[in-house]
Parts: sequence; C-alpha cells; structure tokens
Amino acid sequence: MRVNIAEFVGSIQDGGAETLVKDYALMLDKNKFNPVIIVLRRSPDTANDKILTEHGIKIVPICRSNFLPLKVIQKLNYWWYVPYRLKKILKNEKIEVLHIHLELLHYVQKISKSIKSIKLFYTCHSEAKVLLDGDRMYENKAAKYLIQHNQLQMIALHDNMRKEINQMFGINNTVVIRNGIDFNRFRNISESKKQIRKTLNIPENAFVMGHVGRFSGAKNHTFLVDVFSELCKQKDNAFLLLVGAGELKQQTEEKLNFLDLQGKYLILSHRFDIPQLMKAMDVFVFPSLFEGLGIVLIEAQASGLKCIVSDSVPEEAFKTELAVAVSLKKSPTEWCNVILDESIKGMANGNIEDYDMNKEIKRLESLYLGEWHG
Repeated sequence: MRVNIAEFVGSIQDGGAETLVKDYALMLDKNKFNPVIIVLRRSPDTANDKILTEHGIKIVPICRSNFLPLKVIQKLNYWWYVPYRLKKILKNEKIEVLHIHLELLHYVQKISKSIKSIKLFYTCHSEAKVLLDGDRMYENKAAKYLIQHNQLQMIALHDNMRKEINQMFGINNTVVIRNGIDFNRFRNISESKKQIRKTLNIPENAFVMGHVGRFSGAKNHTFLVDVFSELCKQKDNAFLLLVGAGELKQQTEEKLNFLDLQGKYLILSHRFDIPQLMKAMDVFVFPSLFEGLGIVLIEAQASGLKCIVSDSVPEEAFKTELAVAVSLKKSPTEWCNVILDESIKGMANGNIEDYDMNKEIKRLESLYLGEWHG
C-alpha cells in the first residue's frame, strides 16, 4: 500500500519553496508514496504548475471557482473557509501525511482535533524569526499548539536554522532536510553560451549580470538595479538578465527605464530552463535582505558562476569559493568593484555535493515513513 502524502502550500509559483514542493512530488518513490499538492489557489501559468500537470501530479485548490462573487465570499471568510475545505480535502484524498510549507500553520491548527491520525510536518523556508515570529506571531502560536497536541515535526533547511527553531519552541527534535538540487541539470548542458544568448537575443559579447528570484522586497531588486547602473558606467557591454515574477516586477522595470537602461536588460518569467539561463550569465548577483537558505545560490555555484552575495544570506549557502559575501552597507559602486575584480574569492563552507536532491529525497522518505535515524 502506498502512503498518501499531501504537500500543502499557498500556490505553485516559481519561487524556491514552491520549486522544492514540486521536486518532492516528482521525486518521491511512487511505489511507496502517492503525492498530492494542496494549494489555496491554482497558478496555472507558472512553470512549476505546468511541470506538475505534465507529470500527472494532482493539484487540489482550496478555492475552486473563478466566479467573482464566490471568490469575494471566499476571501472575506478565509478564516473559516480554508480550514473547512482543507479538512474535506484531507478526508477525500485519504491523506496520511500532511507536509505544510510557508505561512499556513494557523489554518491547520483550526482542524487539529479532527486530524489526530495524520502525521504533520512543517518546513521553515525562511528565517524562523521572519516566518514564525514578529508580525506572524499567529504562526508561532499555531506551531506551538501543533507541536504539543499533534506532534508536529519541524524541518529546517540547515543546522543553524535547526538550532534557532529548537530554541524558539523549546524542543530538541527539529531535523534538517536540505533544499537540494539535481546537479546534472546544471552541469550537463548541451547548448553553448553563444547558442543560448542567440536564442535570447542577448549580444554575444555582452557582460551579463544575472539574478533569479521573485520580484519581492526581500530580494532587494532596487539595490540590484543600482549595482547594474554602476556596472554600465564601467562596462559598455553590460547587460542585465532578470528571471522571476512577482508584485515588484513592474516597479523594477520602471526604475530600469528611468535610468535610461532600455535595451540593456531582459526580464523573463515562468521559465523551465533556469540552468540554461544561468549558463548565459557571466556573474550572479544576489543582494537579498534575508533568506532561509537561498537555494538559487547553490544552483548558481553548481553552474560555475561567480556569485556576489549579500552577507544577509546564511553562511550555509556559501559552498564554494565562487560565492563572495558583500555587506549591504557597501555602496553599489563597491559591489560593482567586487563584481569586476577577478582576484576576489569567497570562503567555502562545507561541500556543495551535500545538496544532491537525490540524497535528500531519500532522507525525506525515511522521515515520512517513521524510519528516520538522523
């Protein structure tokens, strides 16, 4: 008998957490597990949603209808509607394991008494103080309740996060499941850089500064554009490649145009070909204000890219000397100088091979089956 697993996430966007959920659903041993993804709303235009659909993974939306009046009613009554629908879906799908992602614990708490037989897991995808404290104290309270009453198992992305979560909740059993990647996708690309750039209409001789990430405040695109503007002053052939979607995409493009950088940048969204896009880059710039880990930085290093990274990103993500930490207190000009100085190397922290998704998925399977041995 296969175990019915539900991965519960807000929606299947193309961010790091959603990509991890996609990889879990695709890579779990189908002889042992039957994965289903539960979302608040479908995002059918995203690359991750399309990939899951193509592979026959069932995605069940809590808010089902596009009929406007019903959508309004659902939104106004989210506090009761989501738990009501979630409880129904879990019963209909005969779910035995529920793995929760991002800010959804408070919905699960509301139905906690009726799901005592379901094993609960929660992965913290950002800094614990960001997702589970401060403005999101309701998530903190939900986590404490579920840990105490439903044996919620906490999962961290790296060891420092594990310690932080243990301290926050007064526990000692948080486990680490790394947000792994498939190294073959980033290391064995048949197309040349020249071919990829030609397909994207990027000048062959351009110096391409790249970034992959959601257009949100945490990713710090405003500062990223400032760095690129300085780079253009030092290199006539500078070109910016941004990959992602999100609420600040238009604002970012407006700033680029305000700085008269038209024709020197390309913004792409909902892409299946991140490894190829990284191969088109010369340097990867990642000035995030905070990250849970920053798996895209692992991908960039696996691609062989020099990475200029904010020192707000966890040290755990700096796996090779390709990743160089720079303070956000430094000016855009100083960041630009680091980009162009080929002599500057980073300090490797551990082994990048630890992020092999094929190994991490086996660890996750053992956790789901109650066979975890650390």
